[in-house]
Amino acid sequence: MARVQIVRHENAAAIDAPSCARGQIRSRAYFTKEADPLHLQVHELTAETVLGVLSEAADTLIYVWKGAVAVQGIRLAERSSLIAESGAFAEMSAVDEAATLLFFASRKQRSCGSGAPRLRLLPKERVPCNRDLGGQGLAGGALHADASPACRHLWLHENDFYVGGNPVAVHSHSEDEIIFVRDGELRVGNRGYGPGTALAIAANTKYGFQVGPAGLSFVNFRSSAPTYKSADGSHSMDEAEFWRAQTGRPEYLELPAGG
Repeated sequence: MARVQIVRHENAAAIDAPSCARGQIRSRAYFTKEADPLHLQVHELTAETVLGVLSEAADTLIYVWKGAVAVQGIRLAERSSLIAESGAFAEMSAVDEAATLLFFASRKQRSCGSGAPRLRLLPKERVPCNRDLGGQGLAGGALHADASPACRHLWLHENDFYVGGNPVAVHSHSEDEIIFVRDGELRVGNRGYGPGTALAIAANTKYGFQVGPAGLSFVNFRSSAPTYKSADGSHSMDEAEFWRAQTGRPEYLELPAGG
């Protein structure tokens, strides 16, 4: 794949809603080529919509971007998440009026042991977070999946940048990643990318960006534990260790799921 791909929401490919869905659902896919290592779908649910999730080929990490959904009677509000193990089936219904969900998956499926597939829910109130990463009042973050066996080796974190115009220095990560802008604006050069934009960045690609005037909030998905490296290579960091130290580890509500 290209080292960096950027797709705005309006340019993402419209796709059919999952066959086990009921009601009005609008679905889009961002990275669909066979060579793309990470995949992203966005599903917009209206009131009284039920989305059946059948995670067939790979574990799927689902993030609640907007609104709220209910899964087996448990409410997952905005900024909640869940992991549907390969072979799992679950129904998600929009709570109140509408909800928008992000579905992340890796093309490469890991072997994570045997047993019946399960759902691992992380309601917003259980998401470990730190509203002042680094202690300078510039950014906060939350950890949804830390690439441990408990989360099927998947990774997802949130970043919130509070100060408009703040630059993020050029750096790289050891894993392929998808950055999805959930609010605010991410700027690359003279171009700004708002909510609904996704960036697919290949492993070991050097990049930087600037926070938009009103701040920036995004989620970052990877399929395994990442390492951070500065542009000149003088500083590297195990990101899993960093995030666990800053926020603590996610503790999931585990539920059985039909296959």
